[in-house]
Amino acid sequence: MDSGKNIGSYQRRRFGHLNRFWDPILRRAISPSRKRRKQLLKFSLILLLCAVSFGLPACGKKVINLSLAGSKTLNLDDGGNPLPVIVRVYQLKGKEKIEGADFISLWKEDEKILEGDLLERQEITLLPDTKVEVKVDPQEGAEYLALMALFRKPEGNDWREIIPLKGKKVRSVEISVEAQTVKAANID
Repeated sequence: MDSGKNIGSYQRRRFGHLNRFWDPILRRAISPSRKRRKQLLKFSLILLLCAVSFGLPACGKKVINLSLAGSKTLNLDDGGNPLPVIVRVYQLKGKEKIEGADFISLWKEDEKILEGDLLERQEITLLPDTKVEVKVDPQEGAEYLALMALFRKPEGNDWREIIPLKGKKVRSVEISVEAQTVKAANID
């Protein structure tokens, strides 16, 4: 007999009915493992998508990019020379306490005055004619972002700036610090 390479029509006819019998059985035997593999693959993809969609927002919290730009005439001394200034960044629940506070008391006792409203406090040193980029991670319950520049000789109420966060999706804030004033130049 041949090695099975050339099967005559007689053998095909004689054993063809067996192929018709075994094909569905073999397909069923193979099919569940293929189905399981496909189901496992689908389940893995769904699990991965769920992990990514629920995991990333927690990992990539909303961050505010704060850009502080100091001018050439920043915090001038008596000789007209620019000096560095410390800028405090507060995250607050309310703005009434910071609006009602004067410069000296807020400079010396800010944590006591803002007690109950203060969620976080940062200090940034800003040099004349420079730009500083800071990432602020908003605390839960923060409704305002307030900035206070510790100028040598503050004038009026321009030493502070209050930016509302509630109801807005603030992603970046550009702050201009010139001479004796702090201004929010661009809020995005």
